[in-house]
Amino acid sequence: MMNRFFFAIAILCLLPSGFASGLTVEGKNYPATVTKQGKNLKLIGAGLREKWFFDVYAMGAYSESKACAVVDIVNKDEAKMLRLDLLRDVSAEKMATTIGESFEEHMPKNASPELKKQRKTFASYFKKECTEGTVLEFIYVPGQGTFLFQDGKEMGPVMKGKDFHVVLWDIYFGKETCCDDLKEDILKTCK
Repeated sequence: MMNRFFFAIAILCLLPSGFASGLTVEGKNYPATVTKQGKNLKLIGAGLREKWFFDVYAMGAYSESKACAVVDIVNKDEAKMLRLDLLRDVSAEKMATTIGESFEEHMPKNASPELKKQRKTFASYFKKECTEGTVLEFIYVPGQGTFLFQDGKEMGPVMKGKDFHVVLWDIYFGKETCCDDLKEDILKTCK
């Protein structure tokens, strides 16, 4: 009986850290499951966004299916969430500029006037400074659109439609991603 107990403990020690409880990146916890906008979401993975050797933010990506194929991560029409935990101060102006430029680069060539308008509206939502510790959540719900939160408060009206969410997820997971290392971190933890 005692041998089975020690065997079970040994097996638990060999499992990857965060196996059942989620992942931790730079002290930021990403639970294995969360409920947002009434939807149960599973952690796809988590990683670190660095720029010029500085840690900018940790990010967790969630979806209902926990699909790991990039095409599904970006395009699958299911509830999803990106949660960014800022690890340094970033001005509201810098966030608005970066988001606007990234969105512009990832929009389809035949983008609708509505999607172009949403890009500008999204950039305008960054009015409040993003100081170290700020939490941004971008939650997509099919049939409703993308809800955008800064520190738990809605940044503005929901961005309706699927197209906005596809561009947003393509920024992080598309072929021309802004963040190769972050994408790699998230995909290698997706199982």
